[in-house]
Amino acid sequence: MIPVKDVMNRNVISFQEETPVDEIAKTLTENKITGAPVLAKEGDVIGIVSEIDVVTKKGRTAADIMSPHVISVSEDTGIVEAAQLLAGERIRRVPVLAGGKMVGLLSRSDVLEFFTRSHWTCRACGHWERGLQSPETCRHCGSSEFQLERALPGT
Repeated sequence: MIPVKDVMNRNVISFQEETPVDEIAKTLTENKITGAPVLAKEGDVIGIVSEIDVVTKKGRTAADIMSPHVISVSEDTGIVEAAQLLAGERIRRVPVLAGGKMVGLLSRSDVLEFFTRSHWTCRACGHWERGLQSPETCRHCGSSEFQLERALPGT
């Protein structure tokens, strides 16, 4: 199992609950992101604000327009489980928590990047295939011994 902490983004852009909406819009645009967590003064994640919230909701601050329903994962959650959560809940990102505090953010693009930059190589014959988790057996030789490699094949 590959834990989320091996894939997540640790340099997370976030907003305080009193951050003005115009600052949120500017930050999202400048950083080419579609949303970010909203933190209370104590550092707890209290919401998520997205570009859709900025353009469709009325309010002056992050607290006014954020979505307060936050789905999060722990840093030890498996990448497969997190990917299924993102897809099943139809969300773009989840805060990653350790000890109740945010330590990172996992987005659908982080999962996709992991998928495209990783592959499982059969230790017996060298055949490789992509996936978020190790294949049960090699389609070429039947071995069940695989190694995760985090680079593009042939590079």
